[in-house]
Amino acid sequence: MFSKTLIAAVLAVSAQGFAPTPRSAVTVRQQTSLGYAVKLISEEHEIDATVEVADDVYIVDAAEEEGVDLPYSCKAGACSTCAGKVLEGTVDQSEQTFLEDEQMDEGWVLSCVALP
Repeated sequence: MFSKTLIAAVLAVSAQGFAPTPRSAVTVRQQTSLGYAVKLISEEHEIDATVEVADDVYIVDAAEEEGVDLPYSCKAGACSTCAGKVLEGTVDQSEQTFLEDEQMDEGWVLSCVALP
């Protein structure tokens, strides 16, 4: 069962490697009428917004619907353009094919295929 509280860092990183930096963050906090309130923070992309995300909607899609332009490319979980890092809580990203188990164990997530 997924927790209704999630904190994640969304980091735009290249496919060349994953090096955590404190420049970006996403926080999913309380239950809303849609399911989750997700706080998106990225110094690199000048993002500081909270969006509502239903439990069956990808984080990047919900952000886009609310006018927040998160970085993405393939929207299929096959690259790292939308990579982020979960700091607390869990997401379902079972459709992704890019990240290795070790990277997911470290908290990396692809927001284009991540469900809260």
